[in-house]
Amino acid sequence: MLKEFMSHIRSQVTSNIEQFIGSSNLIEEAMRYSALAESKMIRAALVCASGKVNNNITDKTLINLSTSIELMHTYSLIHDDLPAMDNDDFRRGKKSSHIKYGEANAILAGDALQALSYEIISHDYNLTSDEKIDAIKLLSSACGKNGMVYGQFLDIESESKLIDKKSIENIHSLKTGKLIECSVMFGQIGNSKKEQISILKSYAKKIGLAFQITDDILEIVSSKETLGKSTNSDIKNHKSTYANVVGIDNAIKKSKKLSKSAITDLETLNSKEVNMLIELGKYISYREK
Repeated sequence: MLKEFMSHIRSQVTSNIEQFIGSSNLIEEAMRYSALAESKMIRAALVCASGKVNNNITDKTLINLSTSIELMHTYSLIHDDLPAMDNDDFRRGKKSSHIKYGEANAILAGDALQALSYEIISHDYNLTSDEKIDAIKLLSSACGKNGMVYGQFLDIESESKLIDKKSIENIHSLKTGKLIECSVMFGQIGNSKKEQISILKSYAKKIGLAFQITDDILEIVSSKETLGKSTNSDIKNHKSTYANVVGIDNAIKKSKKLSKSAITDLETLNSKEVNMLIELGKYISYREK
């Protein structure tokens, strides 16, 4: 059921990306190269699964919001791979954008994807003006100086330093968790049920941290071919990760504990509409790539 759901969402978001980007010049080509590369699109799936709990949002808007979040995520990956950042040359099963198109064009493609993320929200005619503002606030907060960007800064600053578990959790929650939290909250645009939103936010925070802890584990135990990206780059960049600070076994336990706690949160809603969010919570901790 989850596999079919994710495949369906991925197909719709892919069609949306093709429509929104176009193919008239080199920058659009570079945008498409990264945005249409093979991807799980977990964030898009979280948007749509969260939307199942919300009766005040259309399927078309959910796909638009899913597209927006995936383009924002892709922008972050392009910039993350740059020589000034993590200096990785392989992403989503092929050469990183800066290897394929050069650093300048990769930066511009990332910038354009970020701008397009907001443009898609502004052009959704099913959202009210206030709902568009709410969505843009969520996304900018998740990605900006108090979210993903600050997490990336802390991540770079931590290179060649011994940092503790709490500091790593903070970096993970900012750099990765904030955009995952935004994905779940996107599905709640227009919802006025504060208790429901609070429960979903708690779920999102936990699976966001679980996601990155699992990524840390997979980078050690998996292969470049399986993951579709460079492995051991954290070791190469002398970074402390959750897995190498507490050990792989303890990291696995932590990820599963977070997933279980997140699912327990959802079960308090007593709704069958949370079933897909439950499945995604399990998948995030138990995935193999």
